[in-house]
Amino acid sequence: SALAVSDSPDNALLYHTLGLCYHRNNQLKEALKSLSHAMTLKEHFIQAYISRGNVYMSLNSEQGYKLSKRDYCRALHYDPTNLTAHVNLGIALQSYGKMNEGWKQFTSAIKIDPNCHLALEARSIVNLQMGHLFGAFCDINSAVKLHPTPTMLTNRGVIQQYMNDPANAMNDFQQAIEADPTYSLAYFNAANLYFNMRLFEKALKYYDAAVKNCVDDEGAVLNRAIAKVLLKDYKGALVDFDTAISLNPFAAHSYFNRGNLHLAMGENAKAEEDYRKALSLQPKDSSSYSQLAVALGRQFKKVEALDNYKQAIKLNER
Repeated sequence: SALAVSDSPDNALLYHTLGLCYHRNNQLKEALKSLSHAMTLKEHFIQAYISRGNVYMSLNSEQGYKLSKRDYCRALHYDPTNLTAHVNLGIALQSYGKMNEGWKQFTSAIKIDPNCHLALEARSIVNLQMGHLFGAFCDINSAVKLHPTPTMLTNRGVIQQYMNDPANAMNDFQQAIEADPTYSLAYFNAANLYFNMRLFEKALKYYDAAVKNCVDDEGAVLNRAIAKVLLKDYKGALVDFDTAISLNPFAAHSYFNRGNLHLAMGENAKAEEDYRKALSLQPKDSSSYSQLAVALGRQFKKVEALDNYKQAIKLNER
């Protein structure tokens, strides 16, 4: 693409394509430069505004959010019926907690095209986050009928799980797996459903499949560790806890759960270390203070144990 651009320095479409390639390779600075240049070459280049907005969202920052919102709004100023701009603006708003505004953008897209499955799927997620379960189900059901992908089926399954319909939820997860046997998220959600039903051996089987298809899925590795603890496979659980922490060293709950395992194995000093690490990441967690007190008490550090119990009680009273 760079060679083609050098041969056609005034070709806005080529600069746009180069920007997309940079974005795909996570070269965000170069992507922004190429897309911005494309806009100087072609007035009202709507797709370039949308693409640059997408890059700004990839920055994962407050400033990136503001700039992405500006670009999507510019695209809609030039073309108020652009579905992609409506959907992407809605996702940006949703990502920063502005659920009602995001919902309105998805609804605008659906009014323009009732068969816009991306807008239906996105609105279903916002409905779910806002606690509107029936609306969420209606939207995702419509989206699945239009575009029955493994992702859509899995999302419908999650919503049905929230609606206390585990049978149909599992049916959707299994359909998703049948459609794509490598889709780790479907295995993960099926495993969670089995876990909630206390069918830990079945849950473990599906966590294994989720991890096999996505080895860096911290959530699947962590949940598999907890399932192994409940199945008394402490050695295997410890390996998974270690892996989960290596994948995300800033997750307090991983240290907390590993601390619980060390405590169950009588490794009180190691448990103490994990609870302290969890508290350094999440200082107001009463459960970590309570468990730390247990670990300290078992090491006959009675005064410090009592202080931590008091702190746990204090936090619970708030």
